[in-house]
Amino acid sequence: MIRLLHLADLHLGRPFQMLGEKGAAQRRALEAALIRAVDLAIAERVHLVLVAGDLFDSPKPAPALIELAARELRRLDDARIRVAIVGGNHDAGPDGYVAGWEHLRQANPNALFFGPSVATHVFADLDLALTGRSPEPGAATSPLEGWPQTRTTTFAVGVTHGSCYRAGVVEGSSVMHPQEIRALGLDYLALGDWHSALEVHGPPHPAWYAGSPELLAYDQEGAGHVLLVDLAAPGEAQVTPRRIGRRRYVRLDVDLATNDDAAVRKAIESRADPDTVCDAILSGLVPVSRIVTARALEEEFGGAFFRLRVTNRTHVWLDDAQLAEVPEDTVLGRFVRVMRARIAEAPEDRRSLLQESLQVGVAVLQGREVLG
Repeated sequence: MIRLLHLADLHLGRPFQMLGEKGAAQRRALEAALIRAVDLAIAERVHLVLVAGDLFDSPKPAPALIELAARELRRLDDARIRVAIVGGNHDAGPDGYVAGWEHLRQANPNALFFGPSVATHVFADLDLALTGRSPEPGAATSPLEGWPQTRTTTFAVGVTHGSCYRAGVVEGSSVMHPQEIRALGLDYLALGDWHSALEVHGPPHPAWYAGSPELLAYDQEGAGHVLLVDLAAPGEAQVTPRRIGRRRYVRLDVDLATNDDAAVRKAIESRADPDTVCDAILSGLVPVSRIVTARALEEEFGGAFFRLRVTNRTHVWLDDAQLAEVPEDTVLGRFVRVMRARIAEAPEDRRSLLQESLQVGVAVLQGREVLG
């Protein structure tokens, strides 16, 4: 059996402005994630590590970061673990190679660095052919164009970096399509670019994004993994996400229409963790008299999280007097009067629902976002 470790989108050196003073700590967490990934590769005795782009956040990373990567490549070489690297859209230089590859090559002379041209390397002892390619900035074609579709070895694996087709979301001539992946007939395609672990094509020709092994941004669920891939036979890849990231992202939605202030505090407090980045979204219709301050909640509970962001998306519940002041000669005014007439004529058990519909309708007509 052949075992691979798929790593991508580490983005060493990312500035993390959104984390403020915590940015430096998260940069160190990225560095620690690389070390843990190599530790895992050695512990699991993998045959080959695939780095699918964006090892660095910039094509000109700090020398200390290049030296860190070189040290970890040296550890892999000492453990006799092969490694193959493609550049990403963040860290590929003009020649298509990952930033600092000359220094990295010196640290691990056996490492493979795939440039902008399609190349295939055969590991004779594994009976495995590895095809790879770094992306070309501004390329108008898929990074899979020109790849071999006939295998000469028992196993065939690929590694590259770029976007996969999603109808209405990710389209264009430069994206990878499912039919392209199927046509290659690979036992596994290691992808980089998407920052959460994700299967984009299923067996017998699986293609996965490993995602970033450490949290990179708010609203990033599914980060924090590398993938272990076991190839027992052609077309029989077993993919196992292994968590190595320290930080976690949590989105917390709290409806203030059904939760009083004590319940809101309890909901936020229940997610408190020093390694959690939390997005608390407050929503719902609330009376004018109820004042909820996002900043106050952040100040009260922020110290219990790695980072807490509270967003207030609540909408004011207008009373009868305020609704009556809406000018009658406007669309909003006509809507209010029609709805109030319907409420007056409705059975008692229907009035509550109609009252809420009135308030939601007013918010929508005023151009405000309403979350269901």
